[in-house]
Amino acid sequence: MKTISKKDQHNITPDQALDLLRKGNQRFIQNLRFNRNLLQQVNETADGQYPFATILSCIDSRTPAELIFDQGLGDIFSIR
Repeated sequence: MKTISKKDQHNITPDQALDLLRKGNQRFIQNLRFNRNLLQQVNETADGQYPFATILSCIDSRTPAELIFDQGLGDIFSIR
């Protein structure tokens, strides 16, 4: 799974962002999450992050938005 770039962020429509979140949640529910190289994502987001969505979620530590929507580092802003 590739890290979201500035160009990607600019081109993603609200409907596409919602679709990415829905598909990610379906992968989570089915326990078919993407296998990501987190070290690579850390390096790719070192100079900036370009999230495609902002998630307002509860403070419960058992429900991190990145996990339940199967998103990688820098893909979403999560407000708890």
